[in-house]
Amino acid sequence: MTTDVTPDGTLLVSGEIDASTASTLLRALTDALRAHPGGVALDLSAVTFCDCAGLRAFLAARYQHLDIGRLPLRVVAASPRMTRLLRLTGTGWLFDGPRTEPVQ
Repeated sequence: MTTDVTPDGTLLVSGEIDASTASTLLRALTDALRAHPGGVALDLSAVTFCDCAGLRAFLAARYQHLDIGRLPLRVVAASPRMTRLLRLTGTGWLFDGPRTEPVQ
């Protein structure tokens, strides 16, 4: 898994997110939110796999920053696999935003 933050506050995530990469993802999310306190757009269009540990990292970052009164994370693009995970777990609405891939 790789992550990169663009100057406008978009976090680009690519590759496989699992138990071995989830802590790195959470750190990247936290760092991005510190650098962009108004919120971070998530581009997950290059995510090829995400398990429950990865989903837990997204949820943990969201809830940590909701405590201080802001809506921190918004999915702006998602791969079909990521879209399916968010749909099946019923968590997609927590990261609502315009998508380039429709929720199926």
